Amino acid sequence: MKWVINIILILFLMGSITCQSGKENRLETKEKTPLLLPTPDLKKSNLTKELRLTYHAVWVAKENFDLLKSSSIFGTGNSYEIRLEPTGKIQWLRLSSTDRENQSQFPYYYKNEVQNPDVSYFVWGSKKCSVLVFTHPDSQLYARWEGIHNGFLLVFETIVPNSTGSKELANALHQMVLQSLDLY
Repeated sequence: MKWVINIILILFLMGSITCQSGKENRLETKEKTPLLLPTPDLKKSNLTKELRLTYHAVWVAKENFDLLKSSSIFGTGNSYEIRLEPTGKIQWLRLSSTDRENQSQFPYYYKNEVQNPDVSYFVWGSKKCSVLVFTHPDSQLYARWEGIHNGFLLVFETIVPNSTGSKELANALHQMVLQSLDLY
């Protein structure tokens, strides 16, 4: 019985020595491979962020942004809140989509039933889209871009200081959507 315990102890010690030498070899090979870290400027300039609104619509950022919030709308659409570069006119944006069945009950970020918005219509490919601009509390403007693509309602909302006119804000939001929205 003693000889069985001695054999098991010897096998155990040999196994642990073999495992330790294998770990040392793997550590040596890891230390030999140089780590290539990108410089912060390259990482920022090559950063591409895409947010899928529907199967046929993707927001492709032309400038860097931070994703603040992501959620689902009615299980058929998506909603994202992003913060853009602080140098532009539009610094915050909410991107949303939903299918045809849920368009009548869409959860807009700001919904004022009393106020008449300033409405602008734009040509969007072979379709038309609208931009509604409301006067938001605290001397701010709320703009909402709306268009329908392949049965899905696409909505882009922003709130900016009331330093520009509503027509300029509507045009700026429309141009941003044209530059960043890819349709398939």
